[in-house]
Amino acid sequence: MESSISKQTFDERHRNCVNEECNSNLAPESPAKCFRLTNERWKLVQAQFLTFILLLLFICASLYGILEEDILPGSELFALLLLALSAYISGVVANYVHLPPLIGMLIAGFLFRNLHVSAHLYENISIRWATTLRSTAFVIILLKAGLGLDADKLKKLSLTVFQLALTPCIVETAAAAVASHFFLGLPWVWSIMLGFVISAVSPAVIVPGLLNLQNKCFGTAKGIPTLVIAAASLDDIICITGFSVMLSVSFSEGNLLITILKGVLEPVGGLLLGVIFGRIFWHLPNSASVPSNLVYYRVLLLCFGGFASMFVSKRYDVAGVGPMACLVLAFVAAFGWKRDQLTFDRIEKVTGVLWTGLQPFLFSLIGSEVSIADLQFNLGNTILSLAIALGFRIVVATFVTFGSDLNIKEKIFIAFAWIPKATVQAAVGPQALDYVLSNSKGQEMEKYAQMVLTAAVVSIIMTAPVGAFLISVLGPILLSNDRNPDKQRSENMRLQTVDSDVL
Repeated sequence: MESSISKQTFDERHRNCVNEECNSNLAPESPAKCFRLTNERWKLVQAQFLTFILLLLFICASLYGILEEDILPGSELFALLLLALSAYISGVVANYVHLPPLIGMLIAGFLFRNLHVSAHLYENISIRWATTLRSTAFVIILLKAGLGLDADKLKKLSLTVFQLALTPCIVETAAAAVASHFFLGLPWVWSIMLGFVISAVSPAVIVPGLLNLQNKCFGTAKGIPTLVIAAASLDDIICITGFSVMLSVSFSEGNLLITILKGVLEPVGGLLLGVIFGRIFWHLPNSASVPSNLVYYRVLLLCFGGFASMFVSKRYDVAGVGPMACLVLAFVAAFGWKRDQLTFDRIEKVTGVLWTGLQPFLFSLIGSEVSIADLQFNLGNTILSLAIALGFRIVVATFVTFGSDLNIKEKIFIAFAWIPKATVQAAVGPQALDYVLSNSKGQEMEKYAQMVLTAAVVSIIMTAPVGAFLISVLGPILLSNDRNPDKQRSENMRLQTVDSDVL
């Protein structure tokens, strides 16, 4: 067997192997073959890691040649690059022990700020660069999410999917708002904002676990993986929209009615901007004029359109416009671009590469915003507030599916699969703090924004590993094993279109 094997080749062989097993009532007969595939996967991880290290070394060498002492220890660039490198390595380690990589990256950022050996380096990172990098990564993940939404599935959503997306989300938001208002002392506007931040579920954690169960043929007859994945995407859209409204309301001054109206109209403005420019992007650039560079021109249009929406909306104090504009821009643009599926797939891949490069900065900078002093002051009440909200979500998610053809075991599984928080919290959590710091809104606002960010980080650490564990353990116990070739093949075709790290 060749020592070098592409990831695509590996994934195709692995999927074919799994399909053969699912479509057969016999157990797999070749453990050696599975070992070889695992060994090949490990070689791919090693090659990816070495590629990243070499790329980082070349970047550092180039920057040293250009900037000299401005890139040496003690400089801001050195601190940022060291933080990103430590976050990337921590993410690889976390992934190796079957935890979401962002857990390792968050912990790396937290340690970078709070350990004595690196705390002085953290002080070299300016607020301006930290907020800019986080906002840049936030734009990319919103664009990636918009590209990954399946319009056909959204149009065909059943009542069960809509109920599963909307009801637990709203109930958890309300429970978190009430709990954080009384236990953390947040004003109602800020407590509702916190509720929307922590109520979003994470496809980045849910999808890999569901695909693993899918590969083992659990729950496929009733389409449970597809049900949960489709509802997760809608759930995230609801939370991001609600957060954008509350972000606008919290920083508005003057008449309350006008403030609320402004908070509602800002996402609507973002929606209109996204639709208009997304529709324009269908025809730009003309595929006949730049056939060889079409993908890169479209990625540039998409990214800088998103950056302009995000940063200009913050500049003019209409922060609710940016996130919605980014999400809708990518979603609408994808309508036209999908006519050429091959080109669209390449656009998604290039956007994914950008996200891979930016996520160590995003998650590590978020982790570094949490100090031990903040945790000691708020940790107990924060955990209590999150636990209360999560309890309401689990109960409501169990009962909201009544009336469907799911049995009680499947309903319980869906409720516990609906726990994990991750990428949405990491992306949205620091936005309020970034806005406060960038616009000098005062210490009181900074305190509230810090509480929201701390709650977002704690929710990730509490739920992401536990949720991933519960999905893998409860799935084989609560879901039926369906080895029907026709149904399995149909389910595989639907799930192969799902991007496992959307949001």
